Order: sequence, then C-alpha cells, then structure tokens
Amino acid sequence: MSNYLPLPSVYRIRQALEGVPDAIRDEPQSSPAGSGGDRASEIWVNSPEDPPDTFVSFPIDGSDAEDENDVVDSPHVAFEIPPEVTDADISDAMGEDRLSELQQQVQFRGVDALGWYVTFHQRRAQHGVHIPIEGVVIFARQAFSHLKISPERKLTLAFHAILRHELFHFATDCMIANWELATGHEVFWTAKAANRNEAGYVELEEALANAYMLRGFRYPTRQLAQSPGAYSSIQKFCRMQPSGYDAGPEYARSRRSYLEGCRRLSADYHHSSEPSWRAPSAFDHLIFYPDLTRIDWTRCPIVIQDGTGILAKLNIGVSSFSKVTNLQETQRFQRSLRKLDGTVRSGWTKRKALLERTTAFKSLDFKQWEKRGKDWYSVRVVDGFRAHLRYDGASTEWWAEEIGDHKSLGHG
Repeated sequence: MSNYLPLPSVYRIRQALEGVPDAIRDEPQSSPAGSGGDRASEIWVNSPEDPPDTFVSFPIDGSDAEDENDVVDSPHVAFEIPPEVTDADISDAMGEDRLSELQQQVQFRGVDALGWYVTFHQRRAQHGVHIPIEGVVIFARQAFSHLKISPERKLTLAFHAILRHELFHFATDCMIANWELATGHEVFWTAKAANRNEAGYVELEEALANAYMLRGFRYPTRQLAQSPGAYSSIQKFCRMQPSGYDAGPEYARSRRSYLEGCRRLSADYHHSSEPSWRAPSAFDHLIFYPDLTRIDWTRCPIVIQDGTGILAKLNIGVSSFSKVTNLQETQRFQRSLRKLDGTVRSGWTKRKALLERTTAFKSLDFKQWEKRGKDWYSVRVVDGFRAHLRYDGASTEWWAEEIGDHKSLGHG
C-alpha cells in the first residue's frame, strides 16, 4: 500500500478554492509581511509551471521513501563574491541606517522581517517566497558573524535558512487549503484572525517555521552540510527573536515534538474557523499537510529581490539553476561516451531528459564541481559514473564536457 496521498498542484488547489465561498480574496496579504517586489530587481529561483493536468504526491507519514522523481531538500542557490569583498564591504553597501532599521525589525517580526511568504489565498500579489538581499545580509550578520567561513558561504547559509522558514508557511497554506476543500468552508482568513497575537502573527506557526529552519541545519542537506557551528548560531539567533519565534529550538529538539506541534496547529486552525463539521478526536490532523520533514519547494515560487542594488554594487553573483535546457555535448564528451557500455549511454539519455525538467531530482545528485571552476557542475549518470557540465554565462549555454567513472573524474 502506498504511503503517499496524491494532492493537486497549487494551480488546481487555487482553481478548486474558487468554489469555496470567501476562501480566495482580493486582499493583498493577511499579515504584516511584505507583498510582491519590484520585478526589475527580481531573480527567480523557482517559477513552477502548474498546467491543469499536473499532480504532485506527498508522503502522509513523514517517511523518507524515495523514488527517481523525489527532489532534494532545497534549490541550488549559492552566492559568488569577488575575493576582495569582505563582510564589512557588504554591510557598508547597505548603510548603517538601513542595517539598524532591519535589525530592530527582527526584534518585532523575527525572521519574517528578512523574508516573507505571500499566501495563494489572495489574487493581487505574486504568491510564494520572497527574499530580499538585504534580509540575507542581516541574517548572515546577526547569526554567522563569528563563524570562520567565507562571506559567500555566510550569505548562502542565510538564504537557505530564511527559505526554510518561509517554506513552512507554504506548507501551512496547503494544509489550510485542504481543510477548506474537505469541508467546503473558508478557513484561512477566519483562523488566521482568531489565532494572531497583538503583534499580528500566529506564535505557534512562527515557532514551527523556525523549527523547520533549524532542522535543516541539525540534519543538514547537501546545501547546508559542512558548516560547523551554524546550527548553534541559528539557535541563539532564534532565541533573540520575539515571542513564538523564540520557541523554535524547543520544537526542533526531536521529530516527535516538531510533528506534535504541527498537529496542534492544524487542529487550532480547523476548530477556530467555526466549521460546520468538526473532525473527531481520533482524526490525525497531520494528514492535510504536505511532507513536513521535506517540504517540496519545487511547488512554490521563490524570488530573490535586490531593490537596493547590493549585488551590482559589489559585483556579487547568484548561482541558481532550476533546469538545464539546450544541453550541448563537446566532441571530447562524445568520444568518451562512445567508449562506455550501453548501460551508461542509456543512463545519460535518461539523465538529460530529467535535467530538462528540473535539477532538483535526487537521483541526479546535481551539484557544483568547484575543482574545475565555479561554472562547472556534476551530475550522476548511473552508479559509479558521473558527467561534468559547464555553464557559459555569457551565452547562457550548457555544455557536457566530461563523462566517466568516479576515479577518472576525480570523485574518489
């Protein structure tokens, strides 16, 4: 029996919600967070296409079951900073007044002062995760200033920390939508209003969002691995945040405490919406969430915003790829491929097809290969064999440069 509950894409959820009275409104946002940004300053990390026939499956038991199309925990996003640029240069580019302003906002709005999630329960703004470069800089400055890692590593870790927090809000949005579709009764607007504190946010949801953020560093993904001290640093940063946010470390202590908190949040939203039907006490309120241990970021728009032009001022690059299209093979690559057996050649054909869909499939193990340069990437072909790809930023073209076994390509 499958452990997965098929759920429609966000496209289909929004279509269905139009049939639930008052579920989707024209209001821009229901929280003190931001809305959409200046499109001229946006870098789209992920822009999911949701055609009407697209479905996605999520595990309902929190298992780590995986098939070929399982995705990695987070997108490939990394910052590329010129060697002469220091932490101080990055802070100076923002200015002391703006730094002080954002640091004060963190005391009142926690991580959501540095990035925000826009619900798909509204029509006016682009739904999804929005992360301004300023927020990434502040997070890195406040959480990682004492760590002996490069400035670009600090920014990369800060980006992924903010992203994980906001992705939990996306998972909660999906959970609420599923309550609405199951009961035919609006939940989002009523339940949010009933559960907000005087500062305008739901304390339990923010605690769990920080817990999901922390879990990514306690049980690190490839993007967050090899960062000693990062977990304890973010713990301290969480405890400096306002009520609710500061409870994140408590819910991150164990899988059980995290999932129990998520179960309570689901029940709170269901009951406070004054539904015509109440779930019985034996009902597992977790069932309406997507996978809470690995939230599928590929279903959610993710946007980096640079409204103040920090990236351009300091010549900082952002490496982010959601798919590899128009992949060309060099003559050297083709000669190497012809020498390999049919299993590897067939594997390469399949991998190219997956890369055209997304680089996020776990089976691809797509990652940067800095031994050859910052524009080089490595992808798994079959067990024991990999291919190296090079991205030409000037022409925006991808080239397959090398293919072979681990030893011949320097993977050990």
